[in-house]
Amino acid sequence: DPGHGGPDPGAIGIGGIRETDVVLDVSKKVKDLLAEKGIKVRLTRNKEIDLDLPPRVSFANRTDADIFVSIHANASRGKRRDINGLETFYYSGWRGRLLAKKIQKQIIRVSPGSPDRGVRQGRYFVIRNTRMPAVLVEIGFLTGKLDARRLEKSIHRKRIAYAIAKGIIEYLSKAG
Repeated sequence: DPGHGGPDPGAIGIGGIRETDVVLDVSKKVKDLLAEKGIKVRLTRNKEIDLDLPPRVSFANRTDADIFVSIHANASRGKRRDINGLETFYYSGWRGRLLAKKIQKQIIRVSPGSPDRGVRQGRYFVIRNTRMPAVLVEIGFLTGKLDARRLEKSIHRKRIAYAIAKGIIEYLSKAG
């Protein structure tokens, strides 16, 4: 689930970098990597369209997905450049927590120096209302000096996508 889209660009970071662009690019790369491994992936959106939260949840529940992964990029209040880091949220259950831990471990690995903000419980609509294990991944702060510089580079977005895909594959091989 690439967060935001269309008229909702999400966070706007240093130099005008937009969350919607970053997360759509990363999500498409994750899809391709998983598809190469024979895993069927459905994106809630694959272009710049306006997609509200309830339709995202309905789509996931209707497709009877095994897992739901919502990909986002963070912004700090007041656009503080000193705040950076990656974090993964789950709503409840050991499966959601395990999926979050697997993904978090991998994204930290490809983001040396970026703070590990950890795996935490969250009450985000999309992870609270889906019927399968669900996580919301924050792949860095678009307002943070370190993270924004990385996220604007295609090579780093590829690394993040690879890390998310690897975490998903590890989860699917263990939780199955």
